[in-house]
Amino acid sequence: MTRLDAAGLLPAITFVFSRNGCDAAVHQCLLSGLRLTDEAERAEIAEIIDRRTGSLPEEDLHVLGFWEWREGLLAGLAAHHAGLVPAFKETVEECFVRGLVKAVFATETLALGINMPARSVVLERLTKWNGEAHVDVTPGSTPS
Repeated sequence: MTRLDAAGLLPAITFVFSRNGCDAAVHQCLLSGLRLTDEAERAEIAEIIDRRTGSLPEEDLHVLGFWEWREGLLAGLAAHHAGLVPAFKETVEECFVRGLVKAVFATETLALGINMPARSVVLERLTKWNGEAHVDVTPGSTPS
């Protein structure tokens, strides 16, 4: 059990209002050495990854950032946004629902039609781009 988990904060979703920001958050956590999974969880995550992505052509894996994405998942960390191929998004969702991925950095599209059992939800900031300007996040505009 991690210290964060002991505090009752995991699993958690952090809403980051950009795809690049989601990916960068996972990368930064990995660079800092953060690992939220034990050996048994990593083995289960690896099995899910293999099952869900095994049909992807080997030559596509590099282009898709597969190895970096896989490293994050094995550490219990993931990004979730519209820029991920469906196999990656579905893998993240399955791992999170099973309690294997402890922290997801997601754009607000995650809140649309996906029920993921988070104990904590964090907003990266209280402003977001609405397509025309940066505006305050309001209760009616926050991901739910």
